[in-house]
Amino acid sequence: MLEKTYLSLYFKTSRFYIFIFTAMLAAVSTTLSAAPAIFTKNELVIPEGAVISGKSNAYYSDITFAMDEQGNLVITGANKNSLVSVESVEVLIMESFPLQVSLSVSGYLSVPCVKLLSPAVSYAYNQFTVVLAESTLGPAETCIAVTEPFQSSIALDVANLSAGTYTVNVNGIETEFILEMDNSPLN
Repeated sequence: MLEKTYLSLYFKTSRFYIFIFTAMLAAVSTTLSAAPAIFTKNELVIPEGAVISGKSNAYYSDITFAMDEQGNLVITGANKNSLVSVESVEVLIMESFPLQVSLSVSGYLSVPCVKLLSPAVSYAYNQFTVVLAESTLGPAETCIAVTEPFQSSIALDVANLSAGTYTVNVNGIETEFILEMDNSPLN
């Protein structure tokens, strides 16, 4: 379950004020179709999210917040998803302007009956962190215990980044890339 020390949300006059402690809740990449968060009957359900905290990253689904007597949203539940095993990460820089960067990631799902979930991508201090997780089996589901290879392409938002060296971390596998020039469109 997602611990309360990671995130506090306060509900004030129809607006959410988010205060983040010790970790950052990363939005799941919008490059894939994602279900929206829903607030109804004093409960907020976020379908997928990730906690990115240095080297200890986690991916959650069905994150539920309920409103308490003071109008604060508190975490009441979340399902932790297993992170996939990543074998390789290749950075692809498209020869265009502005530059476009994507990752080619390969690895293994724990069993062939689960699917790769939408990547959670975060950027801070010249480092992109990507968290890749897999869906879970239902309580009545069984599956053969063999790993299943996957290949995924993930776009990185490099618009307006300065020339320099950038690190990419995908589930603990790190690589670097260099932007030879500033990536800002001409005015």
